[in-house]
Amino acid sequence: MLNLSSFNRLLPVSNIASHLLKGLMASALLSLSFVSLSSHAATSNLVSPISRAEAANPANFKHLSVNGRAVTYASAPCPIQTGLISCGLEKLKLINSSINEVYADYDLAQTFFFPSKAQPKTAVVVITRSGLMDDSVSAERYRISFTLKGAPSELSWHWVQYGVQYQCVRGNKAGKWTKNLCP
Repeated sequence: MLNLSSFNRLLPVSNIASHLLKGLMASALLSLSFVSLSSHAATSNLVSPISRAEAANPANFKHLSVNGRAVTYASAPCPIQTGLISCGLEKLKLINSSINEVYADYDLAQTFFFPSKAQPKTAVVVITRSGLMDDSVSAERYRISFTLKGAPSELSWHWVQYGVQYQCVRGNKAGKWTKNLCP
């Protein structure tokens, strides 16, 4: 660890100059750590955001069914105050509960609102996880759709559908997203 007080013995300068020098050194060290973190994040996270058009179409994702007790929990509404991303992560725990990945780390969460005459209060959350320890799949992307229901004072998000996509590592689908299993 760098001892900034050691600079007092090296330079016979005033107390104010000493504080300035310590501040500059601390700033430089802090800046270097941010550059290091930023370059690591840029190289380790190659996940790109999904487009609005692709997120809108549930046919782009493999439909996931939820069975047993998880259906009861999945059907439970999330209060609007919880927020869509938090609600999506909560529902995602139900999807992954059977494969012991409840506490997985996710890289990217996106929210889309699709107001239309047919479905005026529809929203989609897409949550992406990359860096998987798998020789055929490098990332997974989950699509969770919700509809807003309830009286104005008690609005809540109700789960509609789950879906998943995989980003393949090898074969003719390498680097591409697909709803089918990767080779």
